[in-house]
Amino acid sequence: MPRFRETVRTLLRERLLDAAYETVADRGFDKLRMAHVAGAVGVSRQTLYSEFPSKEAVGEALFQRELERCLVGIQEGLDAHRDDLRAAIEAAVGFTLTLAGRNPLIRAMLTSTGEDGLLSYLTTRSAAAFDTATAMADAYAAEAWPTIDPVARELAVDAAVRLTASHIVQVGASPEESARRIADTVVRVALSTGGETVPPPRATPA
Repeated sequence: MPRFRETVRTLLRERLLDAAYETVADRGFDKLRMAHVAGAVGVSRQTLYSEFPSKEAVGEALFQRELERCLVGIQEGLDAHRDDLRAAIEAAVGFTLTLAGRNPLIRAMLTSTGEDGLLSYLTTRSAAAFDTATAMADAYAAEAWPTIDPVARELAVDAAVRLTASHIVQVGASPEESARRIADTVVRVALSTGGETVPPPRATPA
């Protein structure tokens, strides 16, 4: 029975966050109202407040959920190409750029470009998200590609994260093309020492 109750509570929590996300994505964080979230899910405000005691608590939960989803997607992109450094970086960066293009919370978390009340709320947290992504990528690279010089690896990871954030802020080329360019740059940084040979960039399809 306790496990059943916990499952029901988890499902309710997700439904509440889904309803809150729709409002934030459509109208901004400042337009988010607790009563609307409760009504959208069909629960009482008391039930909502038992899960999230404040609007800020809802924002924190949204932040954590979207960050976790982003990091999972990045890792899946890396896992799919562990035998090809450039392809792994390209897949991870491409996923992040595509996700940020359609997910305002991810874009705000990585770049501090949130609007309305979300900006002040996420500004301090975007640094934490940035550091978390950098630490995760560095740990992954150290385990997956141990022959890369540690200093070069650290520089490459930092370049990957910062370039990705820059391309989110100033959208130019398509996510695929931007990911290819970032991957080419990062690979050259990663393999710039230790006698490694830098693979040539793949040709862009005509």
